[in-house]
Amino acid sequence: MPNVKLVLEYDGSNFCGWQYQPKMRTVQGEVERALKILLKEKVGLYVAGRTDAGVHAYGQISNFHTTVAVDTQIMPRKLNGILPHDVVVKEAEIVPEAFHARYDAVSRQYVYVLSRHPVAVGRGYAYFCKFSLDLEEMKSAALHFLGEHNYRAFCCSSTEDPHYLSRVEMIQWEDNGEKILLRVRANRFLRNMVRIMVGTLINVGRGALPASEIPVILASQKRVEAGYTAPPHGLFLEKVLYPESATSFARDALRDATPEEEAGALEAELAVDVN
Repeated sequence: MPNVKLVLEYDGSNFCGWQYQPKMRTVQGEVERALKILLKEKVGLYVAGRTDAGVHAYGQISNFHTTVAVDTQIMPRKLNGILPHDVVVKEAEIVPEAFHARYDAVSRQYVYVLSRHPVAVGRGYAYFCKFSLDLEEMKSAALHFLGEHNYRAFCCSSTEDPHYLSRVEMIQWEDNGEKILLRVRANRFLRNMVRIMVGTLINVGRGALPASEIPVILASQKRVEAGYTAPPHGLFLEKVLYPESATSFARDALRDATPEEEAGALEAELAVDVN
């Protein structure tokens, strides 16, 4: 049974997030609908990360199993002819049967875009921050996120996760005078983690919070101590990284679950999570 990996790009503006929800427009719902039309069978998608409403993606990864022989060279073109214009299949390839988009991922990378000035064109893809920001202070504060920490203070207060540990591997800044880009790579993300990090760093940049307070907030494990949740439209899932041989033997039981069973059992645990 072929296992097909898809690389997806989407504009999250008009979606209620990735995950299928009855009577709501979701990315998963649109892609599964297109696959059903193309393959003439219903398939279930596994995904690297369930992005929230309004969050965009350049390189979301999904996979599905099918009984149909597929030509992955022409599959993107055929699917893009069915899909709405705000979702694009960039690549398709056959991968080992055991490959799982979510559980085989070793890290995810997001980029958050801040605009220094209000814009009309492209306003749905960058967050205009009305404050004058001290970028050097923000950079200094962000260094405290590197390494493994408990991020309970930096996730949605309703999140009930088995553990709140995340290992932030990279923080990178880019400033072109018009926009500030913050890239964050980690092994996993809790719900709204990147957006709360951004909101907290903005507080540092505008002088409302000392950079030295970040370790204190992390140690508190209290959501109320961190900054506000930056809006979703500035956030992009940039890419998902996998080992060369994406085969895991430790999660056989989870691999046997359907996408629907997995979503129900693991709703609170977010990888690339819903941000």
